Amino acid sequence: MRIAPIAIVGKGNVGRALMRQLAASREAFLRRGIDLRVTAVVGRNAGLYVRDGIPQDTLEDLAEGRARIEMAGGAGGPAGGWEEVAANIAASGSAGQIVVDATAEDDAAVHAEWLKRGWHVVTANKKPLTGPLLHYDEIIAGRDRPESARYRFGATVGAGLPVISTIQDMLATGDSVIEIRAAVSGTLGFLFSACQDGTPFAAAVSEAKKRGYTEPDPRDDLSGADVARKALILGRLLGSRKELSDVVAESLVPSPLAQTDVETFLGELGMHSRAFDDRCRATVGRGRVLRYLLTVRPDAVRVGIEEVPIGKDFGSLTGPENMFVIRTKRYNAVPLVIRGPGAGAEVTAAGVFADIFRVINH
Repeated sequence: MRIAPIAIVGKGNVGRALMRQLAASREAFLRRGIDLRVTAVVGRNAGLYVRDGIPQDTLEDLAEGRARIEMAGGAGGPAGGWEEVAANIAASGSAGQIVVDATAEDDAAVHAEWLKRGWHVVTANKKPLTGPLLHYDEIIAGRDRPESARYRFGATVGAGLPVISTIQDMLATGDSVIEIRAAVSGTLGFLFSACQDGTPFAAAVSEAKKRGYTEPDPRDDLSGADVARKALILGRLLGSRKELSDVVAESLVPSPLAQTDVETFLGELGMHSRAFDDRCRATVGRGRVLRYLLTVRPDAVRVGIEEVPIGKDFGSLTGPENMFVIRTKRYNAVPLVIRGPGAGAEVTAAGVFADIFRVINH
């Protein structure tokens, strides 16, 4: 029996969805000789660490919110210090430790430190990959870490869609990417699709947050920062040496609401978004729709709102769909298109799960 010790750092929507998926799949993996053993679940203020694996019923209760880590026991957490978290994971894990980052933490150095310990790192968190190039190089190049430590970040772009892995396979087999055009924000896709159907922008934002499509603070999506991060990840994958500050994103956050708390922002958005509602109606009247798109080439990264024809290509997307049009040396006359859901905890967790499986198989 192969033991795969998994530590989940982050118990928000994605972390809980991953717990559900791991719990539901455990018996099937055991029959294949693999023990998906969740040895740690770490929140912002506390963590639960069990060397022999968190019991199935406890993991399910944590995933569904029927139990809290504070009640289950343990200590530590990102807010209490990453060193304490690492020490607890090391004490509860074993050879082949897999650490999942399902947080939105900014500390780019943490992934490098985990890798130096020989741990495999699987992340849905885009921020470490879009930090300073110095940290990015340390993570990707694997300086000062055991050769066996693997780093997987497929869920950072496209949620569960096979975008990063496909591009990596292309590059590894000698293809070269000419251009990637994509609608990469399931959140903004949902909002723009709702607005073209006549839903006021503020109402669409509230509904997207309710469905779990947005970041905890929807302004992370509306500012274009999330799309900018994804664009930078793709650009760096193609060899770009840009910093996040080099990627200028068009923001949908009204200036008066930029610094308020989330509750005030949601409550007052309707008063400040009438101009955008008018813009959506006028665009539809011209037989076109608005989409928030990125264009990435090896030497350029561009992010912003574009008008596209209704019902064609990007204009045919509905709800939280993502679409990637990848033109390469081999896929030039007819580009490769990847399309599917790009937002939501379940599909993002599925992308993380797929990366965990790749690490185990490797």
